[in-house]
Amino acid sequence: MAVLGAAMGAWCAQAALAYARLLDAGAHADAGSLLTALRIAGRRRPAAILGDASSRVSPTLKLFSAILLVVVFGAVGVSHGFTPRACLLAVAAVMLMLLAHIDARTRLLPDALTQPMLWLGLGAAWIGWGVVPVHDAVAGAMAGYGFLWLLLQGFRLLRGIEGMGYGDLKLLAALGAWLGWQALPWVLLAACLTGIVFAMLRNKTLFPSGAYPFGPFLAAAGVAVFMAAPGLHLYFY
Repeated sequence: MAVLGAAMGAWCAQAALAYARLLDAGAHADAGSLLTALRIAGRRRPAAILGDASSRVSPTLKLFSAILLVVVFGAVGVSHGFTPRACLLAVAAVMLMLLAHIDARTRLLPDALTQPMLWLGLGAAWIGWGVVPVHDAVAGAMAGYGFLWLLLQGFRLLRGIEGMGYGDLKLLAALGAWLGWQALPWVLLAACLTGIVFAMLRNKTLFPSGAYPFGPFLAAAGVAVFMAAPGLHLYFY
């Protein structure tokens, strides 16, 4: 599991960079471009295929991604053993890692990833391989999208601008499908706190300004709650 996690972490970082380069070259942000980026990342020398010397992922970023997925895969394995549920959670963790890298580079959360993650979570709950029962998964998907949609509309009325992209709504809906509505407050709290701390460190001030993609923080919070999900749901039930 550790070797697989390390390999997938490095692959996610390279795939996100390939996707960003394809978009820079004029490709559409659709499933076709994403699949092309995934194939390029799987090649031995992806930078040579893209024909761009800057298409090499930082070794530090690769190592960081690899370590994170090693930890996640290990935690999932300890919590669930080698079971279908553990395999599906590992797939969801890889999708979240890829979404985090893509959003950090492009400020996009492609439907080609968020929608499959949503349906995979609902399907896993329906057949009994998910973390929560199917009624909680459906409620989680509805609550995740609905809450941020209301927040977005309120921000638009007050400020006259968009406070976040619709990709964030779809990502939280997907997390709700996996974790249930009970875990969503923890996900949002963790994502907001880490986002604020990041902005403070980046701006070196207690009152930061500027806009940052929210997807990486949602993804990180989702992964953290994935690993703590059994304890959280014992608390709620």
